[in-house]
Amino acid sequence: MGALMLTKVLEEDGEFEQKYTFPHILSSSIEHWLAIICKKDEVYPESRVQSIYLEAADARSYYEKVNSDFFKTKFRVRWYETKEGRPYSDDNQVPVFLEKKMKVGAKRLKRRWVTSTRFDELKDNSLNSPFHGNWYQQFAKETKVSSYLQPFIQISYTRKRFVDSNTGVRLSLDCDIKVERTNSQFLPPPPHRALDVGVFEIKGKDDAPPAALAYLTSNIVNKDRFSKYERCVSSLAT
Repeated sequence: MGALMLTKVLEEDGEFEQKYTFPHILSSSIEHWLAIICKKDEVYPESRVQSIYLEAADARSYYEKVNSDFFKTKFRVRWYETKEGRPYSDDNQVPVFLEKKMKVGAKRLKRRWVTSTRFDELKDNSLNSPFHGNWYQQFAKETKVSSYLQPFIQISYTRKRFVDSNTGVRLSLDCDIKVERTNSQFLPPPPHRALDVGVFEIKGKDDAPPAALAYLTSNIVNKDRFSKYERCVSSLAT
């Protein structure tokens, strides 16, 4: 998709993704405040989000974020677990989402395709394995991929979802963000600790937070161009 076409599509179908960060120690207090002001999302329960990010040999997606490029693209493989880290189904099969996330400035557009696989294969195979190496072929069947993509890093976090009662805008509170696994061909092993930061996200057609969240967004959390992916990769060097 060319830059002009992508810009046009984003204008029509894209949405704003406002991000705010806060010290991880405030996670419980912010969750309690949101539970009073907003509604808990009845469709999507609290979950542990697992994402494997794919990269070309030049780590293009990572450097697009580091360099604050106006156009950014990420490829990731995502699935959801219970907060205890188990599959939602008893048959060991889990839906897996292939996601291509594009950003132009502040607007984002996400394309998503779903497949399924065994939970134990997702968990037990290393990122260097042929099993995870097959994600590139699956992406190539669905969308244009200019370079060969390899599993790079797996990141997880606990996501708690809310909905603004007045506008219906979707909100998410992401805590306990950490690196689960790395591809040892490119990155050092993950540290045994979570990041010291949490993320509050607002997704919708408006680039301003709902009025009910004004106190939170003005006084408690900080507006930020935060990327879990970029921060987790960068943390491996410290």
